[in-house]
Amino acid sequence: MRKYDLITPEGTKDFLFEECYVRREIEQNLHDLFHSKGYSELTTPGLEFFDVFQSESGHYPQERLYKLTDSKGRLLVLRPESTMPIARVTATRLRDALLPLRLCYTQSVYRFEPALKGRSDEITQAGIELLGSSSYLADVEMITTAIEALDSFSSDHVSFSLELGDAGVFKELMRELHATPEERENIRYLIETKNYPALNDV
Repeated sequence: MRKYDLITPEGTKDFLFEECYVRREIEQNLHDLFHSKGYSELTTPGLEFFDVFQSESGHYPQERLYKLTDSKGRLLVLRPESTMPIARVTATRLRDALLPLRLCYTQSVYRFEPALKGRSDEITQAGIELLGSSSYLADVEMITTAIEALDSFSSDHVSFSLELGDAGVFKELMRELHATPEERENIRYLIETKNYPALNDV
């Protein structure tokens, strides 16, 4: 039987020396940026009940979850993302908090990634959540903060793009284009599959 005492599991790695320094520096820079904009930090447990990720408000594919059981036989998972646990905290311990609520986090998440894709199963996820505001200015704040965060780590040799996952933007653009239902569906498919050359042709 093969022993695995000298290697890490697939999708994980050891961080050594300079890598640790750079990682901590990035985390501190992000924390300072988020704090300067009024966001308060929280950390959720690395272990969550399976049900947190299978609720009506959010469903995470269970084949991508690391699962285990506790001493009572209840199904647990290693936290695969941060938004749903933060929603759980907001609905319980922060339910009486003054809105809007600005929260930030930097924590590890764990999920099975497809083999041979070069992605890690354990990553550090940093982000912000702005809860309890229906103003469009809240969206503007989130977008500008994301741009500031990315811009602080970019250089002359590195650029970035920002992807907005809001169907409302797409619907408004389709109205402006006076697109037929067939054209709308074709454009939606090309955006979803990130086929930008074909999208440019359309």
